[in-house]
Amino acid sequence: MKILLLEDNVSLAEIIKEMFEEKGLIVDWLQDGQEALYEIINGYDCFILDINVPSLNGLNLLKEIRSRDKTTPAIIISSNIEFETVKKAYSSGCNDFLKKPFYIYELECKVDLLCNKEEELIFCNDFHFNIKEEILYNENKNSIKLTQKEKRLLNLLCKTPNTAVSLDTIEQYVWEGEIVGISGIRSLIKRVRSKVCKEFIQTENYGYKLITKK
Repeated sequence: MKILLLEDNVSLAEIIKEMFEEKGLIVDWLQDGQEALYEIINGYDCFILDINVPSLNGLNLLKEIRSRDKTTPAIIISSNIEFETVKKAYSSGCNDFLKKPFYIYELECKVDLLCNKEEELIFCNDFHFNIKEEILYNENKNSIKLTQKEKRLLNLLCKTPNTAVSLDTIEQYVWEGEIVGISGIRSLIKRVRSKVCKEFIQTENYGYKLITKK
């Protein structure tokens, strides 16, 4: 899992970063809201945002995120718990609001709850993908070798199974901000389909949809 952490309190940010990295997660820590804005296209699975940070506050950054990404979980952490602030946070698209100061394990639990959905999804021919381990298994429970981009593609599509994901979202998440175009995306989809079956990733208007077994 890849987390964007926006927090200008250095000591708190270092504690948060260390905790999640010890769990094997990737944490990109930024202290400036404007700098964070440039990074949001780089394929994150979770956003942890403080409100009162330099340049661009966390709520305005969240609005920018939601204009492009409606589904990736976002947690606001703030010492400001005035009703209007909390209300604005939720109306801007946050999934949870954590008041400072907090026990660090409160944040850990919220991330586990919001950002770790299904652990495993089953596709056609009884192939299944373990999201946490990023391992694809065939019907005989043998692992299938995947490249890093193939893993990121499956991780992204598994976030919203049976729902179309746009080409722009796929490009931003899988290539982490690098521009590749539709031909590169189609090539990646073709490779992944060849390892499972053609039907498990359906082509939609301007995107693709992962089909799972009920």
